[in-house]
Amino acid sequence: MPANLTPEFKKARERFRSAKTPEEKLAALEEMLATIPKHKGTDKMQADIKRRIAKLRDAGGGGKKGSRPGLDHIPREGAGQVVLVGPPNSGKSSLLAALSNAKPDIAAYPFSTLVPVPGMMMVEDVSVQVIDLPPLTAEYTEGWVYGLVRAADLVVVVLDATEKDETIDEIAEIRALLEERHVVLVDRAVSELDDERIREISCRVVLTKADLLTDGVDPAVIDEIPFDAIELSAETGEGLGEFRRAVFDALRIVRVYTKLPGQKPDMEEPYTLPIGSSVLDAVRLVHRDFVDQLKYVRIWGSGRFDGQQVPSDHILEDRDIIEIHVG
Repeated sequence: MPANLTPEFKKARERFRSAKTPEEKLAALEEMLATIPKHKGTDKMQADIKRRIAKLRDAGGGGKKGSRPGLDHIPREGAGQVVLVGPPNSGKSSLLAALSNAKPDIAAYPFSTLVPVPGMMMVEDVSVQVIDLPPLTAEYTEGWVYGLVRAADLVVVVLDATEKDETIDEIAEIRALLEERHVVLVDRAVSELDDERIREISCRVVLTKADLLTDGVDPAVIDEIPFDAIELSAETGEGLGEFRRAVFDALRIVRVYTKLPGQKPDMEEPYTLPIGSSVLDAVRLVHRDFVDQLKYVRIWGSGRFDGQQVPSDHILEDRDIIEIHVG
């Protein structure tokens, strides 16, 4: 069977041949693996590339096995950290570009995403960090990808709606790959588990390229998906608003605004806290020193009346406004 090598693969191969340092060789080999066509005609070539990558890593050319310096941790920003996972060419990069100002590489060939690409998505007045990750596949996924998934607040499985016959199998494969590494996708994560090795993470499913389907995804397929699923199109914008709201709800957070005595509240940049947080939690978030100096707090929103003085263990609701009095 002919290999039918892509132009991208050939360019990466030339870079490998001209590379002078182990780091340059490793980067070129990884791009070769990402851009090589995946079929029986390239099985031996793929195996050889993987062997060379492993050899370079073992020799210290790219850090410890399964790790890439600087890629295994992305500082958390905004109200939550959401990772986009899925098979090759599912539309993750296009979705991130449609939701944020990030500029991921978008290409028609598989594995065009080689490094994590973060972007900030606005949900009304709240910013949420969304990270586009390289594909999760049984064939080849670097260890740092699973590390980033494990650290996330929410996992969004992105699938191509036009490949509806493969949807359930793709979800099952992704769940199995993660469970091998003690990451369990659930509809709603619990705070603590008996087994500390296991990390439960809330999950939602996105079916992209909905604009290419005349009648939408088969309802029978939607019914089989074990998580809430949203059909959308990064091209037309269809469903993006619903997706933003679904992410906000899945993160299970509330917004809290502050005001100074005698002044209007600051409604521009709310503080965000987990559902079930108390007034004291909000005071601590505004300024830790205020906890020891706290006299009382007035609240607008979830109190019996606006401006009510509430105890420090009062549970906050979304869009509450608090006025902190210290002394």
